[in-house]
Amino acid sequence: MQRRHIAVSFAALTTASALVLAGCGGGGGGGGGDGKSDKIEGAGNEKKASPSSSTGEQASAADNFGTADIKLPKDLKLTYDWDKPSDPAKAAALDGAADYMRAMMHSSVTLDPKDPLIAQHSVPLQSAQAAASAKARAGKKSKKTVTGTFHHYRDSVGDVVKGNLAEVSFCADQSRYFSKDVKSGKIFRTKPGPGRYLHFSLVMQKGTGEKSIWRAKTIELTTKAVKECAK
Repeated sequence: MQRRHIAVSFAALTTASALVLAGCGGGGGGGGGDGKSDKIEGAGNEKKASPSSSTGEQASAADNFGTADIKLPKDLKLTYDWDKPSDPAKAAALDGAADYMRAMMHSSVTLDPKDPLIAQHSVPLQSAQAAASAKARAGKKSKKTVTGTFHHYRDSVGDVVKGNLAEVSFCADQSRYFSKDVKSGKIFRTKPGPGRYLHFSLVMQKGTGEKSIWRAKTIELTTKAVKECAK
C-alpha cells in the first residue's frame, strides 16, 4: 500500500493507471511534503457501508449526488454508491465532495489546469485545488484524457466542526477507468489488480453565506488501498 499526501501534483496519466500519484514536495496549502495529515481533529467516521457496496463491480448507481450540473462526455461516467446522511450539513458536504470529483474529471477531459469548475468547487491555494489543476496539467503534457467509469463507494462523513468543516472519505474503483490518447483515441486498458483501489479523504469547507456550497479544501489519497476498499 502506498500512502501519499497531496500538496502540489498528480503524476502524468500513464498506461499503467489513469489516476496515479507522484510523490509531493512542499508548497501549496495543506498536506505538504512533511508527511503530516490534514485531517480534522475529532472528525471520526460516521458509518461503514454494507458489504454489497464494497467494490461496486456490478454497480449501476445513479449519478445522484452533488449538483449534477457538471457535464462530462458520454464515454466518461462517475457513479456514486453512497448513502446520504440524514444530517443536512453532512449531506451537503458529501454533495460537495461529489462535485469536486466531477470538477477534477472535467478538467482532466478539457486538459485545462485553470478550468473554472476547479475554482468553483475547491478552496483557493489549498491542496485540493492544486491537485486537480496538476492532474489536468499532467494530462495536457502527456496528451491523454480519461474515459470509462470511475466508481465511488464506501463513503463516510465525519462530524461537522465549527459549522463549516467536515471530513469526507470514500473508496474508488478505477478498474473500468482508463487513459485515452487525445489525438488517436486509443484507450490504454489495464488488467484489474491492487491498483484498482483508491481511498480518498477530503476536508470539505463551507463558504460564508447561507447559500454557500461546500468545497474541497485538502485531499489525501491512498493508492493500492486493498485494506480499506476491497471486500
